Amino acid sequence: MGLNEAIAKKKAADQKTGINHRPEVDAKIDKFIAEYPETVAKLNAYTKEELIRKRILDMVNDNERRQGYSSEMRQHVEQNPEIKKEVERRLNKMPEDQRQRAYQRVAQGVIAQHSMRQNQGTAAPAYSGPALKP
Repeated sequence: MGLNEAIAKKKAADQKTGINHRPEVDAKIDKFIAEYPETVAKLNAYTKEELIRKRILDMVNDNERRQGYSSEMRQHVEQNPEIKKEVERRLNKMPEDQRQRAYQRVAQGVIAQHSMRQNQGTAAPAYSGPALKP
């Protein structure tokens, strides 16, 4: 089998599994493997089912973390009428089917903007040392 055939076969296999190998990511993984052989040995001791279950648990935990963050953001918006009004104003400009997905992004922007307005004039001066003589 020639090099072109091997490359084509590898690309086809990657497309089937959904795995996208990128050289920079592979380099990071290879570096980790070289630096932490004990950890790699422990991972190699797991069965495929155990690894799958661990990966699923990681995904569940990540989802719960995101849901918690989203919930906290919604509570913050609900507790601040000014922010809530601005979020609703911006969401009303969007098509109905996009509002749910856009809520978090819009709320983050409004909260950041609101925080910047509150902090204006309270920031430390750029230079706080002794006065410079002309």
